[in-house]
Amino acid sequence: MKIYTYPKSRSLRVLWALEEIGATYDTSRVELFDPTSDVKSPHPFGKVPFLVDGKISISETLAICIYLCEKHQNGTLYPANPEEKASVNAWLSFSLTDLEAPVWSLLKQNVFIPENQRSTGLMNSLRDEATEVISRIRFNPSHTWIAGDNFTLADIFLSHSLLWAKLCGLEIGKETDSYITRAMSRPAFVKAQEMNNI
Repeated sequence: MKIYTYPKSRSLRVLWALEEIGATYDTSRVELFDPTSDVKSPHPFGKVPFLVDGKISISETLAICIYLCEKHQNGTLYPANPEEKASVNAWLSFSLTDLEAPVWSLLKQNVFIPENQRSTGLMNSLRDEATEVISRIRFNPSHTWIAGDNFTLADIFLSHSLLWAKLCGLEIGKETDSYITRAMSRPAFVKAQEMNNI
């Protein structure tokens, strides 16, 4: 099994899931911004992550992660029970739409757009939108993690998007910041980050 990666990208989420599962995998770093590089992602648009597992090829981060959980029959990261799965899916949807949309757009402005070409109005609007979305996150005091007592894909996607929010300088409350720290302190995250930055 091979995962095509790039540092500080969404490929980290796939490697994190793999490390939580304990699966064996190889990585291939794609130089996304070097058109002369010999290593290309098989993704139709040259993006990462991309998974090749024998005759199976999968694009899109969430699709890859769900495939991995189902292949390895990991009912903890992605539950089989409909009620538990519904809660995980709800947080996944929130993370990938409401939260990631403004945060990723703001991060692109900060990282990829030269300072003299950035739109102040757009960035302020994105900050306001992202801040409002983050303020809607509520942690159930009876749960250890966001969707229940088990660490799931929802935690991988939510905490990683929140990390991006912190990198953008957005205000993060104490409880949310503690949640990010707990997630990022997991041995699987530490190993995944190391592998993703190779």
